[in-house]
Amino acid sequence: MENTVELISDQLVVTPVGMTKIAALKEAVRVPKAHVVGASIDAGILKESKGLRMPGTAIPGYWAGTFRKAGEETFFNIKQTSEPVVIQLKDARYTRIVIGVAQPRELVDQINNWIATRD
Repeated sequence: MENTVELISDQLVVTPVGMTKIAALKEAVRVPKAHVVGASIDAGILKESKGLRMPGTAIPGYWAGTFRKAGEETFFNIKQTSEPVVIQLKDARYTRIVIGVAQPRELVDQINNWIATRD
């Protein structure tokens, strides 16, 4: 498991776990609930070009940190063997967050149900 995710009343918090925190160069990524569009599983995203690391870590089979491509920034913290959870954002620093977690399908459902309860 590369990350934990907390859905606090008005904020999504992604926290890299263990040594991945060092590779990702982030203690946590915090996003207001209003900026979260949705979540999905997208295995194809790991086969695409990630763009330039700014800053980040890229070694065969593992990506962590901020990557910039076509004017957009994406936060990655995932191993190639993980099922990628892609969290789409709007009006935020990152366009998306791509992470590995222990139970990806359950997290996708939790995030989509959480944003459906916006006030």
